[in-house]
Amino acid sequence: MTLLAKRYASALHLAAKAAGAVAQVESDLTALEATLQDRTVRAMLSSPDVGTDARDRIVQKLGNGRHALVQNVLQLALRRRRQEVLPDLPSAFTAICRAERGEIEGVVETPRPLGEDDLARLQQMAKALSGKTVLLRVSVRPELIGGVRLVLGNVSYDGSVQSSLQQLEQKLLQASV
Repeated sequence: MTLLAKRYASALHLAAKAAGAVAQVESDLTALEATLQDRTVRAMLSSPDVGTDARDRIVQKLGNGRHALVQNVLQLALRRRRQEVLPDLPSAFTAICRAERGEIEGVVETPRPLGEDDLARLQQMAKALSGKTVLLRVSVRPELIGGVRLVLGNVSYDGSVQSSLQQLEQKLLQASV
């Protein structure tokens, strides 16, 4: 996520908050995210071979049925020739909204799929560790062998067997014989 995307998202968030439309704008940007990430759309928005009128039509189609603030930010980015900010805008806006709500995104990596009870316990543990509401995403990683690895924002808690084996290996290599 670029700094410029964060700036646009911050300005959009302030405007949406003033208009009382944060949830609507977040929903519209989330719906647009996959389209803005599409290689074809990105190429059409940034290619010098595509004329200004064609870009305007693309942005209008993207904004159709969306909140006026979303339409405005799409057109503003295009007018200022900052269309490269558009693919990162939805995730930057969502990050600001989550921070405001006291939420944090987390990833739990396990060697096998988790049951609902296990996931609920990890959710509670993550909340206790971070002090925030945690939105956990499960990632199955067979190379962990056993245990879990929990990543909350930019903090990692590693309780995997793979990590334990690596630590043991390091201790054995450093031990004098």
